[in-house]
Amino acid sequence: MAKKLQQMNTFIKDLASNIDDDTLLIVMGDHGMDSKGDHGGESEDEVEAALWMYSPKPVFGRTKPEYVTPPATAKTRPVNQIDLVPTLALLMGIPIPYNNLGHPIEEAFVGPRGTAWDNLAAAERMAAAGIKRYQTSYFSARGIEQATTPGSPADLWDKAEALVPKGKVKKGHSWESVFSAYAEYQKETLDYSKSLWARFDVKSMIIGISIMASGVIALLVYINKRSEDDDVLVIEDSELENAEKSLELQGITADEGQNLEKRLVRAAMLGALPGFFGGLLQSYLSGNGDWYRGSAIGAFTSVATVLVALYDAEGSYFNVLPTTLWGWMAVVFTISQSIGFASNSYTIWEDSIQLFLMTTFGLVTAVSAFRMESLPDRYMTIYHSILFVLLGRLASFSKLCREEQMPYCTSTYYASATSSTSAPWQLAIPFIAVMILPSIIKAYLAPSKSYEGLAPTWIGYVFRAGLFFSAIYWVLDAADNGQWLSSLSSSLSSYLPSSASDALSSLPPLPDKALKTLSVYTAQMILGLALVAGSTAFVWAPPCISIVTTTLRNSPNNPLAAIPGAAEQTAQVTVLGYGNAHGARYLLLPLNFFVALFLVSKPMGAGALALTLWQSLSLLEILDLLNLPIGSNPIGPVMLALLGQNAFFKTGHQAVLSSIQWDSAFIPLYSIKYPWSPLLVILNTFAGQILATILVPMLVLWKSGPKRRGLLGSVSRALAVFVAFYATEALATMMWAGHLRRHLMLYRVFSPRFMTAAVTLLVVDVVAVVVGLAGVRVNVMSVAEVFGWAD
Repeated sequence: MAKKLQQMNTFIKDLASNIDDDTLLIVMGDHGMDSKGDHGGESEDEVEAALWMYSPKPVFGRTKPEYVTPPATAKTRPVNQIDLVPTLALLMGIPIPYNNLGHPIEEAFVGPRGTAWDNLAAAERMAAAGIKRYQTSYFSARGIEQATTPGSPADLWDKAEALVPKGKVKKGHSWESVFSAYAEYQKETLDYSKSLWARFDVKSMIIGISIMASGVIALLVYINKRSEDDDVLVIEDSELENAEKSLELQGITADEGQNLEKRLVRAAMLGALPGFFGGLLQSYLSGNGDWYRGSAIGAFTSVATVLVALYDAEGSYFNVLPTTLWGWMAVVFTISQSIGFASNSYTIWEDSIQLFLMTTFGLVTAVSAFRMESLPDRYMTIYHSILFVLLGRLASFSKLCREEQMPYCTSTYYASATSSTSAPWQLAIPFIAVMILPSIIKAYLAPSKSYEGLAPTWIGYVFRAGLFFSAIYWVLDAADNGQWLSSLSSSLSSYLPSSASDALSSLPPLPDKALKTLSVYTAQMILGLALVAGSTAFVWAPPCISIVTTTLRNSPNNPLAAIPGAAEQTAQVTVLGYGNAHGARYLLLPLNFFVALFLVSKPMGAGALALTLWQSLSLLEILDLLNLPIGSNPIGPVMLALLGQNAFFKTGHQAVLSSIQWDSAFIPLYSIKYPWSPLLVILNTFAGQILATILVPMLVLWKSGPKRRGLLGSVSRALAVFVAFYATEALATMMWAGHLRRHLMLYRVFSPRFMTAAVTLLVVDVVAVVVGLAGVRVNVMSVAEVFGWAD
């Protein structure tokens, strides 16, 4: 640093010695720096910077003899950065900008001797007049009257104007008092504007953070309250079933664990009512109109009631500290992410950090595989771990850089860094997904014999057709935007004989916006196939199983052979897909939504989503092979949450408003239509998180047979861990945005990240309840219709 300072000092000395009398040299800093090298905050070392103005011609002066020596710190005689605006404008002889609120720097207009008070007063009055004009327009535009009370800006202006002599100026007039009066008007106006424009409701911020923190605490208590028995697979046991039926006949039932979720929902709703209506009543009686405080009080009372219900419920006591390596990984991943959001550099490069965390998980699982005794399981775990890492690396090639990442980042999501359309070669990516993705899904279902029943038809034909027409849509969209047909016609005319060229030109042109119409109808057909027909098929579909009957010849040792008249052959019935009856059938639901998300994402984003789905299936296999149940290892939901976050960045988004792909609102529409257009933008923006949320129940249902007990409870717990990850991120971003509310990067980094986290949490909550839990309920009922209820 010392060497760099000496280099800059030499540069400035050389520059100052070579400028002429008509040149003004200004050396200034836009911010300071603290002892750690940080800047952009609100500490004195960070907001204070040096200002040095030099001219070979003596034009600057001091208003007081003691001002000859420069101040030791910026606390003495400070100059606001906005004061440079009127100062430079007047020195260059150009009008002061209309919305200026600064005032001229004294030393620049008081003269070399420091006695030109008339010149300084004239400059101050000119700047104050501009401020007065701006304030008048400001109040007039809002239809409000300016206050004229003593000490108000309007009163100070009148007093300053009264000090200006009318007509001939008498010798010895006190121009210093005129300058001081206008300076006081400018200072009061600036203070008043700061009170309006930089006002933070700290009380409401604390209330919001407290509500969010209490919600996260309630989630953690619920996650740790459930016992480990919730994740135990129960195989058919005739003795156990007979014992349970005997207890039921005696009126003894064990429904505590199964009714916990119902009790919590009832407690949350009933607990919110008194607080909500109490807050509304307080708002009405006080007349403040802060009705939202009722919602805040209702949230507090609701969380408190839930915590009381959890305390009364049976189960293990609350233990926030994990007991396994995987539990510690889940906690470290979540906490490190949340703490990192206090740094603007960490937030800016969040997409790269997501990839690092996923790679870390893949390496740890690969190393853990060497402890497995079964060689086939060991090899498969290593294979899926390496595949998990490689797929993440492959998805990282889809990237949309934010402005702060330049020039260390290269955007690949669009045709170029300045384009908003896909390159022609990118249109091939969806077609590649069409060819290989259904086969990949089949490969994950085949080992458990689950590619049976509806699965071959739906995945092999319907799912593939949805992906294919989605790829066709983006070809039509590119052809419409790039006017391919007219270009193709011109190119063909140059190569064809004149007769063929004339015949081609004589053909009637296509109707106006024909390609747009065709693409809109294609998109509507895909969405109808995926969401309407797909949801209907999922509700009524039977389990993905097949029953195979084989004939076996009775051996002499078979007891049935000794029975007179017994058949020489017996039939053996095998149920294919029995061990994955729940998981294989539920997989149809995320696949249906995947087709819709695949459509609304641009080609590079569609490829990233396909890789995310592939990674998720590998994650399911890793967790199954390592025997990591949800009850004691929250790493599964946390990794799915990280996959969803990573897909958010790889589908062309960043935590900034400028990355929102508004054109997705018109994929199946000609114009904006509510509520469909906003829903399409949400599907496009949060496609990764939505897909990950719908896949969370697979952590419980994958490789689960029909007789597994407590599925809904285990799924709700997995979803709670998943939501807790996003809730913790939302809480952290909220806290850091509030704490850094005076930071230089507040509205560029911290506030957009908080808004992204808040909306993401809302979307995840809605999808988890409306799609996830409802889908599991339908899935359990369908399997139970064939195999009977497990509970």
